[in-house]
Amino acid sequence: MSTRGPDPKATDEEIMQIIESVEPPFVTTGDIADAVSLSTERARQRLNQLDNQGQLHRTKVGSSAVVYWIPESSSGSR
Repeated sequence: MSTRGPDPKATDEEIMQIIESVEPPFVTTGDIADAVSLSTERARQRLNQLDNQGQLHRTKVGSSAVVYWIPESSSGSR
């Protein structure tokens, strides 16, 4: 299975809605993988793609964990 382009199991909008619905408003790759039935690696790729497109921000916390969130300027535009 190719890892390029969106995965038909989860749309970008579906991923963004999941992030908007959680409190606090950030997620890990595992959160998204579980919510939309993707592998953790594929969820990471999709979240990084959304980050590269400016739809999400990300930061590393601790030694290896990464969290993703919707920037303030994007959250009201949906």
